[in-house]
Amino acid sequence: MRLHRLRLRDYRGIAEREIDFADSGITVVEGANEAGKSSMIEALDLLLQYPSSSKSTAVRAVQPAGRDVGSEVFAEISCGHWRFEYFKRFNKKAEAALTIIEPRREQLTGRAAHERVEQILAESLDSPLYRALRLQQSGAPELGRLSDSSALARALDRVTTPVDAHADDGDGDADAQALIAAAEAEYQRYYTLKAGRPAGELAAAMAAARAARAELDERHRGLDAAERAAAELPEVEQAYREATAAEVHALEELADAGRRVADAEKVAAALDQAAERAQRREIAVRLAERDLADRQDAQRRVAVLADQVDAARESAAELAGTAERADAEVAELDGAVTAARARHEALAAELTAAVEAERVRADRARIAEIEAVLNELSELAASRAGIVAGLESNPVGAEQAEQAVRLDRALAVAQARVEAAAARVEVTPLGGEEVLVDGAAIGDAVALSAVGDTVIETTGVRVRVIGAAGTRALSDDLDALRRSERELLTGCRVESLAEVAVRAAERGAAERALADVEAAGRRLLGGSTEQALSGERDRLLAASPGEAPAAGDRPVDRLRAAEREQQGLVARGERAASARRAEAAAARVRAQAQAETAERAASDLAVARAELLEQRARISDEALSGVADTARAEHAEACAVVDEQRARAQRLDLPGLRAACAEAEQRLDRLRGRIGSLRDQRTQLRTLIEQCRTENRLDDLTRAQTADRAAAAELERVTRRAEGARLLYRTLTRTRAESRARYVAPFTERLETLAKPVFGESVRFEVDDDFTIASRTLDGVTVDASALSGGAREQLGLIARLACAMIVDPGDGVPVILDDALGYSDPARLASMAGVLGDAAGGAQIIVLTCTPDRYAAVPDARVVAV
Repeated sequence: MRLHRLRLRDYRGIAEREIDFADSGITVVEGANEAGKSSMIEALDLLLQYPSSSKSTAVRAVQPAGRDVGSEVFAEISCGHWRFEYFKRFNKKAEAALTIIEPRREQLTGRAAHERVEQILAESLDSPLYRALRLQQSGAPELGRLSDSSALARALDRVTTPVDAHADDGDGDADAQALIAAAEAEYQRYYTLKAGRPAGELAAAMAAARAARAELDERHRGLDAAERAAAELPEVEQAYREATAAEVHALEELADAGRRVADAEKVAAALDQAAERAQRREIAVRLAERDLADRQDAQRRVAVLADQVDAARESAAELAGTAERADAEVAELDGAVTAARARHEALAAELTAAVEAERVRADRARIAEIEAVLNELSELAASRAGIVAGLESNPVGAEQAEQAVRLDRALAVAQARVEAAAARVEVTPLGGEEVLVDGAAIGDAVALSAVGDTVIETTGVRVRVIGAAGTRALSDDLDALRRSERELLTGCRVESLAEVAVRAAERGAAERALADVEAAGRRLLGGSTEQALSGERDRLLAASPGEAPAAGDRPVDRLRAAEREQQGLVARGERAASARRAEAAAARVRAQAQAETAERAASDLAVARAELLEQRARISDEALSGVADTARAEHAEACAVVDEQRARAQRLDLPGLRAACAEAEQRLDRLRGRIGSLRDQRTQLRTLIEQCRTENRLDDLTRAQTADRAAAAELERVTRRAEGARLLYRTLTRTRAESRARYVAPFTERLETLAKPVFGESVRFEVDDDFTIASRTLDGVTVDASALSGGAREQLGLIARLACAMIVDPGDGVPVILDDALGYSDPARLASMAGVLGDAAGGAQIIVLTCTPDRYAAVPDARVVAV
């Protein structure tokens, strides 16, 4: 298949566009995002797959937004020996028109045009290959399933089969395909193609056999059921009579249990009434006892309040005395603290003078230390400047020294190779005539190696010495090494390669000396800087007085200790005075609180006494005790009645009687259920026996046996035919699979040839029988194809498609369509892939859609179309 021309109008965002594609080679269609590049391939699929009148979602989606117009697609296509022009308008005023140009001119419209194109594509287009040779950036890069591609199979068969094998049978592959198709059709009469489960005639025969067997089993079950019914009916009749008799006895037992339950419930009601009276008497007892307890509590409260009044007044007097004694102690402590504070101030003044004198001495010592460090730093700076100057004049390092060693070794080897391969020519001037060698005059005898062309001239003679063919490359290598030698010597400022190592050693010694000087400087600075030290010295000089202040007799440490001790005495005295002052204040507060407590307790005592006198006026203590005793006696009498009624109820056992009554009801319900079940079972058995009498079931059984034998015989015949069809189909498909396994080798070889410029000369691939790339081996390392990077997988997918396109016969080929592929490739791989595309473009049609023109700029001889 070849796509010659494609024209779109009112298709999605494309108003109108027409593109001519190269019949072979590469056509690059470049345009910005949303320019409608991918829509062109989508339009081609729409043209070939859907009728113009289709209302599918895919067709409706291509109508331009906001415009009520039809979307038009036109294509000129070659497919097999057909060449035709195909036009469709979708969505609005649907139309289809087909013009066949070759091999015989035809014109069709409407549904007939669509069906004619489907017929042409079915005969001439390899659909699996057409789908597989597309690579889209948004899709999977792996090559699609190609085991069903007849075009690829034919091409690989030509490669793997000697030429003579095809000389007499050009249609051998078609005949084989037809044979497999016929075997497959026969196989599908009896089995499903994928799972191999019974289907068609075999499934129908199996179903008929199962149905006949089921009918026979059903007839047997009917007769067996009638026989069992006749045997079971007497037992069911006897069980029914026994159950009805038991029902009468159960009714009598239930009535007797009901009477006993009624008598027991009366006793239970009398027990409840007695318990209620006892509960009321118990409440009266609790009320009388509560009143008696309240009277006793009131008496105790009066006594307690009287004791509280006495205790609070005594405590208030004691606390007032404590406060007066504390005030006296506070006055004494305040005097002692004042004296101690005066002594502390004198010691603090003496300590301040001593500390100042010591600070001045320390500052002067620090100034001397800083000046010594600054002097040493100045000397180190001078040494460092000399070392740095030496380093700047010596650019030779370890890297240049290593390069010089490598160059010297390479020069020796290259010189030896040239001398070994080239012929030796000796030129000796004999007369007074001037002798020129390659245009340069010589005075004495010289010996040289004949590399390339060497010209020797003298008066009347010109000799041209032509070196061997292989010496030119050796000489070029030697010249390149000498140029590298000159460049290195110039950069290192030396005359020979031997001096490079000496200069590198000198630079290394200077660098070590520089490091030692810098380390000494860092040790002197100790984490500081020279500016910081100078600033510190200036600050100390500015703060230092002209003369040191006079120091006292006692050292600073002794003065500081005496000052801290005196300060502690002052603090302890202040804390003691404060504590005693707080104690005095607290004692006065507590004394006041106790006085207030005594007043409140006296007030509460008066109220409590008044309430107690009022209660005794209503009822005396003796009368209150009598009421309680009477209530207790009545409660005891009511409890005795309750005990008597409870004993009667326990003897009657009301819960047990109720359980027995419930059990009698359950027994009656079970008997009635059993009677109903037996009645139904008796009816069913009688009905079954009657049906067996009225129906001729023996004749039905005979007919079912005959039908079962016939269905089994038919199933056996169909099974034999199905087994034969399966054996033939499996043998042919196995043979085809074995044949396809031979195709993998030439496909793999073409794949590796195309991949070497991209991945390297050592690249190897493992390809499965269905042309799926399983793994890649590079430099001895094997990696599964699925584990490769996204860029490598995309490059491999493109190369695989190009390999298929190159293998397939041009007459059977399809366009290779690359929709914005190679988006994950680096610049080096892009350049390699451009070369691969150029190599594969000979007999294949390659269509590239891209929004990045530079990605395919290096592809040779590509037709570029901007949209």
